[in-house]
Amino acid sequence: MTAISPVHCNVSAKAKTAFMTDALDNPTGADAVLFSLKANGVDYLFANAGSDFAPIIESYARRGEDGKRAPKPVIVPHEAALVAMAHGYYLVTGRPQAAMVHVNVGLANAVMGLINAHADDVPLIMMSGRTPLTEHDRPGARRTPIQYGQEQFDQSGMVCELVKWNYELRYAENAANLVSRGYAIAMSEPVGAVYLSLPREPLCEPAPALGEGNAPLQVAASPTAPDPQAIEQAAAWLATAKNPLIICQRGDPAGKVAALLGALAERHGIAVSEVFATRNVMPSDHPMLVGPNLAELLPAADVVLVVDAPVAWIESAAQPAEMAKVIHVGPDPLFARMPVRSYRASLAIAGNTARILAALDTALDAHPPATRIRREAAVAGHEAYRARVTKTAEAGSRGAASKAWVAHCVSEILGDEGIVFNERGAPSPFYTLKAGNRFFGNTPAGGLGWALPAALGAQLADRERLVVCVVGDGSYMFANPVVCHQVAEAHDLPLLTVILNNGAWDAVRLSTLEVYPEGYASRANEVPLSDLSPAPDYCAVAAGSRAWTCVVEEAGELPAALARAVAVVRDEQRQVVIDVRVRAE
Repeated sequence: MTAISPVHCNVSAKAKTAFMTDALDNPTGADAVLFSLKANGVDYLFANAGSDFAPIIESYARRGEDGKRAPKPVIVPHEAALVAMAHGYYLVTGRPQAAMVHVNVGLANAVMGLINAHADDVPLIMMSGRTPLTEHDRPGARRTPIQYGQEQFDQSGMVCELVKWNYELRYAENAANLVSRGYAIAMSEPVGAVYLSLPREPLCEPAPALGEGNAPLQVAASPTAPDPQAIEQAAAWLATAKNPLIICQRGDPAGKVAALLGALAERHGIAVSEVFATRNVMPSDHPMLVGPNLAELLPAADVVLVVDAPVAWIESAAQPAEMAKVIHVGPDPLFARMPVRSYRASLAIAGNTARILAALDTALDAHPPATRIRREAAVAGHEAYRARVTKTAEAGSRGAASKAWVAHCVSEILGDEGIVFNERGAPSPFYTLKAGNRFFGNTPAGGLGWALPAALGAQLADRERLVVCVVGDGSYMFANPVVCHQVAEAHDLPLLTVILNNGAWDAVRLSTLEVYPEGYASRANEVPLSDLSPAPDYCAVAAGSRAWTCVVEEAGELPAALARAVAVVRDEQRQVVIDVRVRAE
């Protein structure tokens, strides 16, 4: 196979200008894909390249990699990490990014990342190469044995259930328009990933001339407004309720949902329970926030408002009272992508979540509820809930740390703007969060290895912001840590990672005890299939990429270790890993 000639650093300014002009005036399909991504607002192309990338590489070589006419490329040496970085970048910016991997084998590794994005309705532009279609003559035709072995009858079938739209590029002349269409569909509510398969031949072939700064062919559909009659009905039920309850799980990257929901709850005296949070909505000190104890809260509520929560409760653990009204709101209030989700729905209001909350707040003004009694009850519930959180954290502050104590200590360093990505750490109630979108948890899909690369994506979006990843030791191994630390060093991302090291997959052990609380496993000294000993030297793994590392054996040592870690992040702009020995939960 003929190698691609490198572009040397001593190319003259005149020659560089010629390359750029040539890319604009005589573009290929690859140029069209990259130009269109940039025109649609994509900042980065997270890439793991293969032989199918030759036209993409040639396009960057002609133009440069500065991100002016094409997304800036970021090399990520594992596909699952690559997709998670795009996921994390979106969570803190609201801008979907592009991810590209190598044919079917790369796409297979990327599937876990797509499962997580799909479960949390996160948009991204997923692309992969596709084995060349032809064997002779055409530019980009097959040249190696793997291009026979890697071909599938339906490569898109690997991901079609995880994306809103998928297509295979056939002709260079519609490459730019397909990218624009994919982006518009990804960002139309409910937002989600799209997939474009890219055979090598159309990427090599000539495409129509591209002007600088071309406008996208299509744009996302404008957010939908809710049905006024449904809003009026919901407001009437909430106004007359004696014990209404709001259940929420995630906000939007812009923070509109957090601001509107917080104001609505306080103005109208409605308690809020934030459960299984993937992107926290409420600040921890909000007086209406009463905690996630749905076994107690849900049966006592006479009206329940579920705000864009994919998993609002666990049916086997808690259910609304038989006579309670249950209202679901959001872009897809019934979550049609979930085959089984049998929550009762007295009313389902489809529309943009922020618009629904704003309309509901206004409608409630016409039905003044008896807010004083409701507010007093919620405030009492909030105070009791926060007292329980504090007590639980303090109980884990001696000996090996508890996850709750780690969350408490991490909260102390976050300040007003710091954010935490959490996977198998303590859930969001154990953190003290100053606003919405300060906590990001793993999705309902639960694909392990998400938090570390997702946190890197968030750090890439804002290098000056303190980003902390709190991750269980099993999840850390799933995250391809060698890859993640290499990416952090390569791109100067000063991420602070806290590994919760208990030498086991606690989630496996705990789920077994849920099914068999009195079973043999509950009495075993070592639960089968959950032990991770002997533990690797996690600090040595990170030190291989020049991270600052330390081990915390005792809970009392953690505050000082975190303070030192923040100083390293701030002063040296260097990644940090802390290995914290934690107790079994």
